[in-house]
Amino acid sequence: MAETQWARAAWVKFTISVLAALLFLSSAAVLAQSDQDTLFNQAVQAYQQNQFRTALAKFQQVSGARSAEAQEYIGKIKTYMDAWSAAMTVLQRSPDERDARSLAYAIEELQVAINIKADGPGEPGQRLAQARQLKLEVEQAQARNPANGDAGLCERALAAAAQHRYKEAGELSCMLANDNAGYSCGGNEAVYVCQLDTALAKMPADNSAAAPNQPPAEPSSTALNKAKAAYDSNDFERARSLFQKLSAESNPAAAQYLDKISRYNDSLSNAEKLSVQGKYEEARTAFVNAASIKPDGPGHPQSRAATMELMLGLDQFYSGDYVSATQHLETCANANIGKQGLIHFYLGASKLARFFVTGGEDSALQTDALNDLKLAKQEGFKAPGQDLSPRILNAYKGL
Repeated sequence: MAETQWARAAWVKFTISVLAALLFLSSAAVLAQSDQDTLFNQAVQAYQQNQFRTALAKFQQVSGARSAEAQEYIGKIKTYMDAWSAAMTVLQRSPDERDARSLAYAIEELQVAINIKADGPGEPGQRLAQARQLKLEVEQAQARNPANGDAGLCERALAAAAQHRYKEAGELSCMLANDNAGYSCGGNEAVYVCQLDTALAKMPADNSAAAPNQPPAEPSSTALNKAKAAYDSNDFERARSLFQKLSAESNPAAAQYLDKISRYNDSLSNAEKLSVQGKYEEARTAFVNAASIKPDGPGHPQSRAATMELMLGLDQFYSGDYVSATQHLETCANANIGKQGLIHFYLGASKLARFFVTGGEDSALQTDALNDLKLAKQEGFKAPGQDLSPRILNAYKGL
C-alpha cells in the first residue's frame, strides 16, 4: 500500500514537472514571437519614415510568422534603391554627357521607385520632373542642330577618322555611343567606333608620308606583324589597309586575313539586320558564324548570339511553345549571360505553363518551375503585369 502511494506521488510530481516545462516553452515561444512582432513593427516604422537602411537591417533579422512580410519589404527596398541609384547616375552627369536615351532610362527607373513608394527618400517625384525637363532640353538642342543627332554625329566622326583626325573622331563617336551604344556607324556599333577612335588618337602620328627622305620600305614580315596586331586588337579598318599593301603572292597569309575580315563583317552586318527584323534564330546563327571567325571580334558576336537565344526563348514563350522556350532559356541560364532574374522568371513561367497545360499531373515539373521562379525573386526581378497568365503571376507573388 505504501509503495502504491509512493508511486502515485512520484507520478504526480513527474506530471507537474512536464506541465511546468511545457508552460515554460510555450511562454518562451510567445515571448519570442512577441519580440519578432516588435522588431517587425520597428522596421515598418523605419520604412515609413524613409530610413531604408535601418529598415532593411531590421527586416533581415525578422523570422517566424512575419518573415514572409519582411521579405516583401526587403524586395521593395532593394528594388527602390537600385532604381534610384541607376537614375541618379544619369542625372549627375555633366551637361555635355547627357543624352535623350539615358535620360529616358532614368525616367523609367524613377517611375519604378515611385511605384514602390511615391514619397520615398530622395524626393523621386521632383527628380522625375527634373529628368523629364533635361530630356526635353536635350531633344530641343538636337532639333535645333541636326548635326548633333545620331546620324550627324556618325557622319562627322567617320569623316574626321578618314582624315586621321582621331581625337575629334573619338569625341564625336563617343558622344554617339553615350546616346546610342548600339547605333550602326560605318558597319560597327557606336561603342566600338568610340573605343577604336580613342585608341587611335593615343597612337603616335605616322609622319612618314610627309618626310622629305623616306626610309626604305619595312620588311614584309614586319608589315605583316603590324597588320596582324591591328587585327588582333579589332582595328579591322587599319588591318585591312595594311594587309592590302602586302603582296598576296609573297604573303598568302594577308589574303587569308582579308578574307576573314570580309566574311566577319558580312556575317555581323547580316546578323544586325536579322535581329532588327525579329528573325532571332537566323540572327543567332549569323552572330555564331561571326564568332567562329573571331570570338572576341568587334560587335561582341558571342554575347549577341546569346542575346538572340534569349529573345528567341521569350518569343517562343509568348507563342505558346513552352518546350522550345524552356530549351532556349535553359541554354541562356547555363551560359550565364547576365539578366539572370529575367531568364529564370521566364524559364519558371514556361515550365509552370506546361504544368498547367498538361493537366497539373507532373509534380516534379511544378517543383522545378517554382525553383526557377524563386531564383528570379532572389534576383529582385519584377514580373510584368500584362500578357501573363494570372495563375503564373499569383504563383510568383506567393513565393
